[in-house]
Amino acid sequence: MVHEVVITSTTYYVLPPTMEISNRVIRQFRNTENQFLRVQFVDEALSKIKSSLSDSDTSNDALYNRVYRALRDGINIGNRHYEFLAFSSSQLRDHSCWFFSSTSSLTADMVRGWMGNFSTIKSVSKYAARMGQCFSSTRAIQKLPINDIKVIPDIVRNGFNFSDGAGNISFSLARKIARDLDLNTIPSAFQFRMAGYKGVLCQSAHVKNNKLQVRPSQHKFESNHNELEVVRSSTFISAYLNRQAITLLSALGIPDEVFIDLKDLRVRELDKMLESEHTALEVLQRNVDEYGISTSLADLVKAGFLRNNDHYLMNLISLFRIMMLRDIKKKAKIRIDKGAFLLGVLDVTDTLQENQIYCCISDPGNPSNQKVITGRCIVYRNSCFHPGDIRIVTAVKCKALSHLVDVIVFPALGYRDIPSECSGGNLDGDDFTIIYDERLIPIKAYEPMNINQNRKPRMLENEDENEDKNQSVTIEDIKKFFVNYLFSDKLELIANAHLAKADSSDVGALNGKCIRLAQLHSGAVDYLKTGTPPVFPPELRADEFPDFMEKSDKKSYKSNKVLGILYRSINVSEEYTPLDVKNFDKRLYADGFEEFLDDARKLKREYDANIRGLMNQFGINNEIEVTSGYIV
Repeated sequence: MVHEVVITSTTYYVLPPTMEISNRVIRQFRNTENQFLRVQFVDEALSKIKSSLSDSDTSNDALYNRVYRALRDGINIGNRHYEFLAFSSSQLRDHSCWFFSSTSSLTADMVRGWMGNFSTIKSVSKYAARMGQCFSSTRAIQKLPINDIKVIPDIVRNGFNFSDGAGNISFSLARKIARDLDLNTIPSAFQFRMAGYKGVLCQSAHVKNNKLQVRPSQHKFESNHNELEVVRSSTFISAYLNRQAITLLSALGIPDEVFIDLKDLRVRELDKMLESEHTALEVLQRNVDEYGISTSLADLVKAGFLRNNDHYLMNLISLFRIMMLRDIKKKAKIRIDKGAFLLGVLDVTDTLQENQIYCCISDPGNPSNQKVITGRCIVYRNSCFHPGDIRIVTAVKCKALSHLVDVIVFPALGYRDIPSECSGGNLDGDDFTIIYDERLIPIKAYEPMNINQNRKPRMLENEDENEDKNQSVTIEDIKKFFVNYLFSDKLELIANAHLAKADSSDVGALNGKCIRLAQLHSGAVDYLKTGTPPVFPPELRADEFPDFMEKSDKKSYKSNKVLGILYRSINVSEEYTPLDVKNFDKRLYADGFEEFLDDARKLKREYDANIRGLMNQFGINNEIEVTSGYIV
C-alpha cells in the first residue's frame, strides 16, 4: 500500500493508501514500507501546475515557494517528519516525488546509498534520472549469477546508435518470466531493470539457457542489485490516430475524407454495441485499457449477460461508449483496424535491409491467430510534431525473425536508425505505431528532424557539456532541479502552440514556425536529461486557438481544418444517468438463497455506504462510474 499526499499553495490533502505495483526500493525496505510517502504538487484547482510564458510572471510564486520549502525542510504529517528522497522521470513529468520518514536505523541518505553508486555522474538532471530508475514499477523475477549476464557491444554507425537500449534474452528465461507473470503466452520482449541496467530484452536464438545479453547503452550507473525486474512485456495494442498524427498526415497530403470516414466507422460501431454481441465483443477486445476493464466487460458479454439484457452490463457498456465518443471528440482518438501500437526491438540477425521492418501481430481475441504485415507502412512514435516523424517503411516477411510476435523489428543496417527518426526515439522501451492502411500512407516522406540540433548523439550520452567534472552532485542540487523543472516545463505550452499554428496555416505542420516548434518540443523533452530548460520565443507563441482546443479563456475561432470538422461532428453527453438495475439474470440465483437474505441486505447497506463515501470524496456521480473507472 502506498501513502500519498497532495500539496497546493495553501493545503495538504492526505489521501487513503492505494494498492499498486511495487518497485525495487519498496521491496528492499518492505519492513518500513509505511515510511515512504508519494507527494504530488498541484495548483489550487488540483490540476497540474502550468508553467508561465514569461519569467517575469509572479502568479505562481506562492506555489513555487511552497514546493521549495517542502523539499528543503520536509513535511510533517501526524507525528512523522518526511524528507525528500528521490523521483522517477515519470514522477517528475507528473510533478510528484518520493519522501521518506527516517527511523533510528534507516535514513533517506541510507536508502539512496543502497540504490547504487551515482558519484561518477556530474550532471544534476542525469543524476536524478538514474536514481529514479530504481523507482520504476516492476515485478521482481529472479537473481542472476554474474556469469549469466554478458555485455555485448553497441552497433554505432554515422554517429547513431542502432542498438540503443536493445538487449537479448534466451527463450528459456523468457518462458520463466511468462510463467512468473502468469501470462498465457510467452512475450517476445520485455522492458526491464537490473542493477544499473535498463531497456528491452528481446528473445534471441543466439542466447542459450537462462542467460541474457546487455549493451553499454543500457548501463546507467553502478549497482550490486542483480535481480532481474520486469516493467512490462510486449503485447498487441490497437493503433489509434490522435490530433498530432492527424495534423502531420493531413499536412503530408492525406485527404480529410479519410479521417472522417474512419471516425464515422468507429461511431457506428459504438452505436451498435447494445444491439449486437459480436460488435460489442469486437469493440471491447480492441479497446483494451491498462486496468483491464474493457476485457472484463468482454468476458461478461461472452457469458451471455448482454443477450439477457442485464441492466448492470448495459449501463457499463453505455458508459464505455460515452468515454470512447469523448476521446474521439476531444482527442481525435480514432482506432485503426490495419495497425498496431507495439514495442520496438532490434534485428540482431542483420537480415532486414535499410528501411525494412518485420512485424507479426496477433488477434487480441485469439492470440494463436497471427498475421505478418507486408508492404508499405507508416511508423511513428508519440509525441510527433515534425513532418519527418512519420516514416514510410517496407514491411517484409523474414524467416529468421518469425519467432517474434507483437513487436516491431527495426533493422541494424542503414545510414541512420529508424527509431531516432521517429521523434528521436530509441529501443529502450519506446512504443511505435505501425499503420498499413493504404489510405493513411503519404506518397512520400518528409526528411526526418536532425536530432543533433538539440543534443549530442546518444552514443555520447555520458558526455554533457554542462557537467562540471570536478563538482559532485548533492541532494540539494536535485531538490532545486525538481522545483525549477516544475516552473519551467513548457512541453504543454509548446504542444498547444504547435497545434494552433498548424491549424491556422494553409500548409499546416509544414509551416516554418511549426517546424521550429517541433524542434523546440524535442529540446524540451530532453530537459529531463540535459537540465537545460527550453526558451520559448514570443514569435512562436499562439495568441488565438481553434475551437476544438476548448480554450474558453483565450481568443478562439471556428476551425475549418479536419480536426475542427471531427470535433463538431460528435455530440456526446457531459453526464450519464444509468438505467435502474431491475432486470436480474436468473442464472445468478442459487438454491436456498432465501435464508441468507438478511445477511445480504446488511452487506448491501455497508456496500452502499462505502460507495457513497467514494462518490462524495472524489466527486463522482453514480455507482457505475465508481465500479468501472469511467468517470464522466
